[in-house]
Amino acid sequence: MASNGTVPIEEVWAMLKACAPGHTKKETDHNWRVMYEGQTYPNLSKGKHGRRQNPDIQVGQVKQMVRLFGIEDCAKKNIARLR
Repeated sequence: MASNGTVPIEEVWAMLKACAPGHTKKETDHNWRVMYEGQTYPNLSKGKHGRRQNPDIQVGQVKQMVRLFGIEDCAKKNIARLR
């Protein structure tokens, strides 16, 4: 799996809704903190500075979070860039 490219944050939230039911997220100054089943991914980026409407998130960050939560198979079905 290559770790280049980006994914819109809205796709990440939709994937988490489908693959990690019950997850929670908390917005901090520069990142999102995402929690699921006792695990915390503390630094999901908010994207580049400036207008942050549906920012693009680096695929590598999404992959790290997905591995931590153990939801790789489901995530690959929901975000084509992860395949």
